[in-house]
Amino acid sequence: MFQICDSHCHLQDRKFSKDLERVINSAKEKGVKSIIVPGWDVDSSKYAMEIAEKYEEIYATIGVHPHDAKIYNDNIEKEIINLIKKEKVVGIGEIGLDFYRDLSPRDIQREVFKKQLKIAEDENLPVVIHTRNSLDEAIDIVKDFKVKGVFHAFTKEARIAKRIIDMGFYVGIGGVVTFKNSRLSNEIKYIPVENILLETDAPYIAPEPMRGKRNEPAFLIYILEKIAKEKSMPMEEVARITYENTRELF
Repeated sequence: MFQICDSHCHLQDRKFSKDLERVINSAKEKGVKSIIVPGWDVDSSKYAMEIAEKYEEIYATIGVHPHDAKIYNDNIEKEIINLIKKEKVVGIGEIGLDFYRDLSPRDIQREVFKKQLKIAEDENLPVVIHTRNSLDEAIDIVKDFKVKGVFHAFTKEARIAKRIIDMGFYVGIGGVVTFKNSRLSNEIKYIPVENILLETDAPYIAPEPMRGKRNEPAFLIYILEKIAKEKSMPMEEVARITYENTRELF
């Protein structure tokens, strides 16, 4: 049985509150060896850490999402710095820029993004980056910091992936790659598997054939299957390489 890692899964979401144990066990049965749970604010980061401390195969990242950038302050920053010292914390995230929903003013998003990148740089931790309608600016900002990481939920062309890869970053590939008419389903064959991390972004964006249902880490198998098919590679090989990629980063 191959081993895969769900590099981005929000197990602390309330949608998992009633059956978290079953979800984790189901993922194990499908070959999911480890799961990384990113926070989006201090409370969700703490909960991610609590889940990670309870389950051996689960790890957490700590951060403030751009939607919540407007509430970021010195006290929150101190909490982040304290939380990242915990043993099961493996990175900073989910951080970045979201110019689609604009739930925080853009200047504040930029400032908070830079502050958290600086923490990652100082602590030598990888970053999990969220971008929406903001990729070019996010790339420009990241270039000013000595950090490594992943641009999560990547859905664009291979030429754009190359810009990210050339900075030494990975791209996180999720359920969108399985959608029949998605740009990514056609472009994935041109993105080197050596630069890909698998992710579900559960409970959101379930892959085909589970689209429309609550997503969960067991469904990572469908993402793996699609990538292997488009690249004409054995599933076992894609699993091995992407698993090693995740271990290398985190």
